[in-house]
Amino acid sequence: MSDGLAGLWPLLALRLTTARLELAIPTTPDLLDLARASADLQPADHPRYQQAYLYEPSPQRERHLLQRHWRALAHWRPESWNLQLAIRVDGVAVGMQNMWAADYATIRTVETGSWITRARQGHGYGTEARAAVLELAFAHLGAVEAHTSYVDGNTASERVSRKLGYAANGRRAYAEDGRRVVEHRMLLDAAAWAKHRMPGITADGVRDCLELFGLRAEELGS
Repeated sequence: MSDGLAGLWPLLALRLTTARLELAIPTTPDLLDLARASADLQPADHPRYQQAYLYEPSPQRERHLLQRHWRALAHWRPESWNLQLAIRVDGVAVGMQNMWAADYATIRTVETGSWITRARQGHGYGTEARAAVLELAFAHLGAVEAHTSYVDGNTASERVSRKLGYAANGRRAYAEDGRRVVEHRMLLDAAAWAKHRMPGITADGVRDCLELFGLRAEELGS
């Protein structure tokens, strides 16, 4: 076992790297960066596309962000996990990329979600961050499918999904703040991912994390 906390909790050493980004479990400096980044996601008069806590006033928003991070680590089990990664640009955390699953060892299906602060939107970082966790899922964890969703009007999220090969997979309507919201589901299978796979993505520290994902190296041929 290696020294330090990563020897006990290998997820702390997991690193995903793209041409411009690094994704990792947030450190304390990352959490401070994320607290600041979460203050500006979209103009105040625009529809709200993210989870409700990201629109809470300060300091409730920042405290909720911290609690979600700590809860994901505290509740982690191989049968039910939520990987919450800081998206770093030039060493500064500018958003979050999540990937979660239940009974992953059996069904090999993940779901993803993300947010990036408004100042960093429009540069393709969201596409790279999603591509990074898809690389982890399909190339290193043996995923069969990845799911995601977007609500009506969130064309940026829809574009990212379609660029990476996702196909429409149904929709549902629900009530939020007294209005009707339509959520569109999208699906990416392994064959479609392979056709749209982004080159140049590396994943370090995965092998030491396999047990936490409910997997064994021999199951993956690694």
